[in-house]
Amino acid sequence: MEIYFAPMEGMTSSLLRNLHNEFFGGCDKYFTPFISTNENYLLNHKEQRDVDPANNEGLKLVPQIITNSAHQSAEYLYMIHEKYGYEEVNINMGCPSGCVVSKDKGSGMLRSPDALEDFMADLEKEIHEVRPEGTFLPDVSIKTRIGYYSEDEHKRLTEIFMAHPVKQIIIHPRFRNQMYKGEVHLDEFGYMYDAFTDAGIGVVYNGDINTKEDYDRIADRFPKLDGVMIGRGLLRDPSLARQIKGGEKAGNEEYLGYMEAVLDGYAKVIPSEKNVLAKVKDLWNFAKPAFSGNDKGYKDMCKADSLESFRVCMRQFVRNSVLD
Repeated sequence: MEIYFAPMEGMTSSLLRNLHNEFFGGCDKYFTPFISTNENYLLNHKEQRDVDPANNEGLKLVPQIITNSAHQSAEYLYMIHEKYGYEEVNINMGCPSGCVVSKDKGSGMLRSPDALEDFMADLEKEIHEVRPEGTFLPDVSIKTRIGYYSEDEHKRLTEIFMAHPVKQIIIHPRFRNQMYKGEVHLDEFGYMYDAFTDAGIGVVYNGDINTKEDYDRIADRFPKLDGVMIGRGLLRDPSLARQIKGGEKAGNEEYLGYMEAVLDGYAKVIPSEKNVLAKVKDLWNFAKPAFSGNDKGYKDMCKADSLESFRVCMRQFVRNSVLD
């Protein structure tokens, strides 16, 4: 069973992906934060750098797009393969962010099943029309939730996705209005899992995998999964994928070395010291739950107003905390 590093906007850039792979490994695929399609069919400079194979050497990377246009999606599939050589592109239908949903993108696409059905049918048609004779288009995978308003929508969504060519589906077993809170609906996930695997469509589980024990429970219950996708769990414990595959949990010094490398990397590519601090402090918001016993040290780190003072506080925090 494979391990995928989930895309997280503002977090999982090529810099972090490469450092994670260098320090810990264990992930079979990394996904880019979503690329929003547009009528010009162009990537901005940040997106170009992020998907450039030269910036992702040694990684199996999957670009992800977010869209509400079947035509734009087909054009992006063709462009991403032709320009960058990728053989799989993921369509994000799971992001619950309000600014995304308001544009009928991400999990906003799940709000109207009829519109989603039209999108999938149009995408299938557009893919055939945009493809020049004899050319290859990458496989399409989809990242989704089990519904928009409630978990009861999962059966209709299953019918829609099964009616169209999808190689793999990544399912977060919450509905959109839950955001990332509340219970995961494993019975409803199980229904979708059974239907898709029986149809030969690969299934990946995504949601609330923070420990090896969490992974083991999902893997035992759903043994035919292609893999699991982990986001916040890998920001909290970057050695989690390695542990799942039989390796060791990170120690304090290894964890610190990784975080210092991330800090140094950001400092090289972000010109403003203030923005570098904001970036690493955002990352530490996810990492903090991995540590206990030194709340004051963490507060000192959050208050640091220069890279030099932040680095000193970070070293003291990590070395004087318990890595749970």
